Amino acid sequence: MMPDSSNPEADAPEGREPSPADDATQVGDAVSASFMPSDAMASKIEALLFVHSKPISARRIADLLEVPSVIPVKQSLALLAKRYDDVGSAFALQELANGYQLTTRPEHDGLLHKLVREREAQKLSPAALECLAVIAYKQPISRLDIESIRGSGSDHLVRALLERGFIQVAERDSKRGNAALYGTTAEFLRAFGLRTISELPRQADLATPAPEGEPAVEQVEVKDPEA
Repeated sequence: MMPDSSNPEADAPEGREPSPADDATQVGDAVSASFMPSDAMASKIEALLFVHSKPISARRIADLLEVPSVIPVKQSLALLAKRYDDVGSAFALQELANGYQLTTRPEHDGLLHKLVREREAQKLSPAALECLAVIAYKQPISRLDIESIRGSGSDHLVRALLERGFIQVAERDSKRGNAALYGTTAEFLRAFGLRTISELPRQADLATPAPEGEPAVEQVEVKDPEA
């Protein structure tokens, strides 16, 4: 005759009264069994990880899913990680900073950085790009000289480029009231895919006529403030 699992006395060894620990073990087993990972839970966790930009703890995930235990959450996380590995997914599930985060695999870094650089460049207005180009080619350069070259005020553009981290105060001009002289930063190089500033296209190349069959690009005359 099989023991009655609903009766704690049935699981207790002969001659020993069931203890509170036996009851706690049975309750814990029941909770774990009732919250085993499922496709539905794994799918919900995947959605949370996809939109969360920072590592998120198993406890926080459990709270959001309104489940009482982190055990099924961790089991679902392990299930997701295995799935990504088994199918050769571009994604990987990493345990970082006491939490879990969905990341892309390192072999795709070059491709993704290219997209990020394009997006960052597209966020700059034509006027900001023009201001940045002047600084890149004429650095170190003061704001007054930037405005002289562009022919218009550039204070707001310089502030915007400083906020984006594309330029910095490279040095000071003691002959002109300690005026700030601006230059580009490592972030500028990273965003535009350059290893060094020497990889910028030569100014002479920018004025080269377009090959036959290709539309000509309108050239903008840049005035030399020292001319």
